[in-house]
Amino acid sequence: MKKSKCYLFLGRDLEVDEGGTWLAFSPLRKKMGVLLNLPSPKKPDAKSRGKIVADFVKNDKPIKTYVEQMKSYAHNCNEFVFVSIEFKNSLPLISTYNNANDQLVTHRDPFMGFSNNLPEKPLKKVEAGRNKLQQIVSTFNKVCTQDELIDRLIDLLKWEESHLPDHQLETRQPNLYKELSSVFVRVPQGRYGTRGLSLLLQLTHTIVLVTKSGHMNVIEMTLVSPIDPENPKWTKTEYQFDMQMK
Repeated sequence: MKKSKCYLFLGRDLEVDEGGTWLAFSPLRKKMGVLLNLPSPKKPDAKSRGKIVADFVKNDKPIKTYVEQMKSYAHNCNEFVFVSIEFKNSLPLISTYNNANDQLVTHRDPFMGFSNNLPEKPLKKVEAGRNKLQQIVSTFNKVCTQDELIDRLIDLLKWEESHLPDHQLETRQPNLYKELSSVFVRVPQGRYGTRGLSLLLQLTHTIVLVTKSGHMNVIEMTLVSPIDPENPKWTKTEYQFDMQMK
């Protein structure tokens, strides 16, 4: 387990060279950002979506101000959903912005689920995952049960049960909807064209636990290379941060 002194923890986007990321934390600024791509036609000369996450956690601007100032940039990116969390009060502020319909929404529900679709139109697997998340967190909600909580959350992230029928998913992905209907996606090699193994499995799972006092525990589960799709091996890494909570 690593106790990090850095103010920023990033899961880098390795496909671009603009300092972008799909997942970022700033204990100093008490922020977290996640970016989810939306399936849509690619834009020519599209800007890096990962830059939006990195820039958000590097500054002190609240999400509403940040979105207003970055909209013109976002409109030049391929479609995405940006999930932001601000830990500045007793309850975190969770918001989503997407450049498909240019909407910024604040979410009040204590249990939320997001995926590669518009937040107001959740896939069936998102609804099922949110319900299971609520069951897990309601059962293992004490510090003394943290290890069990992490184990159950990892099981949730590796959940391979299909959640069908899902008309939205079937319409959007008529050739792959069965494989994409589970929380953990396992796509046979070759079904995604030439990218092969890189899209065969989700390579990393990340769990973030935050206490009322501001202690943040980040757990990463990463597939070990070379990857055997039928018998995947995982390695676990943990990072800890402390935020100054009001």
